[in-house]
Amino acid sequence: MTARKGIVAAFCVLLAACAGFQPREPLNVTIAQITPVEVGLLEQRYLVKARVLNPNDGEVSFDGVVFELEINGKPFAKGVSDKGGTVPRFGEALIEIQVVSGIQNAMRQIREIQKNPRPGFTYRVKGSLHVAGGYLSIPFDTSGEFFLPLPEKPPDSP
Repeated sequence: MTARKGIVAAFCVLLAACAGFQPREPLNVTIAQITPVEVGLLEQRYLVKARVLNPNDGEVSFDGVVFELEINGKPFAKGVSDKGGTVPRFGEALIEIQVVSGIQNAMRQIREIQKNPRPGFTYRVKGSLHVAGGYLSIPFDTSGEFFLPLPEKPPDSP
């Protein structure tokens, strides 16, 4: 019976150690920039620069990213990257991910703008950072909004 207790105790210690790798506070991922890379008839590629904020007292080293972008509550683009990096403790890092969007996603956004023209968009980024050297991943799910500059009104005529 002592061998069984030992195995259970070792499993509990291992489980607690794995849980210790997860950050206590969720990572905050926001869009810093979106640049078109390739525009084709059926799909478009964009380079997304995402800012990752780490509010935890431990750095996060990663060797891969899974990324999804929604705009105005609708799926827009997805991407993956095998690039790695480190987000320092109580710090931030800028990561680049190439994402792909289908024509249907772009057309959906154009229709939404035509129905309800507004100066801004809501977005949601979700995905995960694959922890370097392990089989763990750290999920993220952040929402935000950005506004387009409004054109200046011409001065009133006398």
